[in-house]
Amino acid sequence: MEDATKSAAAALNIQQEPDSTSKESRDAFIAFMDDSTEERPASKAAQPQENLTTTARALDRWFRERQKNQGAPRLLEVPNEVLVSNGGPLQITGNITLVHEDGSVQYANHLSLCRCGQSSSKPLCDDQHVDMEFLNSGKIFEVSEVAASSRPSKITISCIKDGPTTFRGRVRLHNQFGQECVKMRGSLCRCGQSASKPFCDGAHSRVGFKTG
Repeated sequence: MEDATKSAAAALNIQQEPDSTSKESRDAFIAFMDDSTEERPASKAAQPQENLTTTARALDRWFRERQKNQGAPRLLEVPNEVLVSNGGPLQITGNITLVHEDGSVQYANHLSLCRCGQSSSKPLCDDQHVDMEFLNSGKIFEVSEVAASSRPSKITISCIKDGPTTFRGRVRLHNQFGQECVKMRGSLCRCGQSASKPFCDGAHSRVGFKTG
């Protein structure tokens, strides 16, 4: 009789474990869907993300939890998108592999890339566009090369020394005016001088743009 009681208790413990995991998943999903920008207490290590929305923070946490042994993480169920902000950076979300000029690789699902050319943290934005009054509206005049897709895929962004950032992989570029285009590859201006922003037109060579 005592053995039967122990077996029943063990079975109960096994059944309880999935419930805990399920609760964590539900909480993560709720956080993922919450776009509130309400300020919340953040630890010192989390301060660089303090300006992100709750959705962005949840995505970052979700992304890190799936990254194992510093290798390429599993795909998130989100499409690759670039918001060309008015007078500001390129806000990129998706399954991003960022290749720096020195060849080092960074995996991310939310990045803000400088496009004014003045950031001291290139290729990332450090809000220098505010001080220099970068006035580009972010309008897009390119047309789509491929159809849009909501299926998750990878996008690789490479930083070219003294030049643009190039991308490879399906990505939807859009802005606040409702303009958008879908590309598979291209070069994005980061010197701030291209006449074809957000795309590169070679202006970095003419103006002597330096990335470091």
